[in-house]
Amino acid sequence: MKMFVLRCLACNAGIVASYPLETMKVATQTEQNVSPFAGIEAPIIFSSFTNGLRFQIYSFIKPYSFFWALIISGSVNGILEYPYQTVKLQKQLPRKKLYPGGQRIIFSKELLGTIVHFYLFSLLVNEQTGALQTSFYGGLTAGVGMTLVYPLDTFFVNYKTRDMEVEDSIDEGELWKGYLFNLARTILGYSVTMFIQSKLIGGV
Repeated sequence: MKMFVLRCLACNAGIVASYPLETMKVATQTEQNVSPFAGIEAPIIFSSFTNGLRFQIYSFIKPYSFFWALIISGSVNGILEYPYQTVKLQKQLPRKKLYPGGQRIIFSKELLGTIVHFYLFSLLVNEQTGALQTSFYGGLTAGVGMTLVYPLDTFFVNYKTRDMEVEDSIDEGELWKGYLFNLARTILGYSVTMFIQSKLIGGV
């Protein structure tokens, strides 16, 4: 339990440090004005828990099966992220009607993103890696994972805010709106999270 709580605290630090970039991403995607810290209570309460749990599950299963550690941690995060993403988006866009659905998009995004992030991270970091290197590689690998699944984020936002099917988003062609803000958010957030987690726990 102590390890889990420490992981959640590390995740919260990353969220607070990078959250304005998240709102800038949403503002760009939806072409709406979004206050820099609008909805931050949602990730502080929900996302710190889901990400802390994701790290905890991965760390627990990895010694037995690296493959299943990736699959299960990513799947659990994919299931739990949907309520958080929906609440956050509604808080950021209080005057916007959100449409129901989008679970499969979020599940796919979180599963694939987690697999890429954790797999690459495992190639670069071991128990002897220092905190600064862990921070750098954590931000870098999270950024690569996010980049590969970013169109899914656009699909989700369009689905929830405009009732657009995936095919319609593809036809519209603006799949990378807000990407640079999200890349900066991901690298900064995970760099902070992994640095603190490395100091408190010693690794993933």
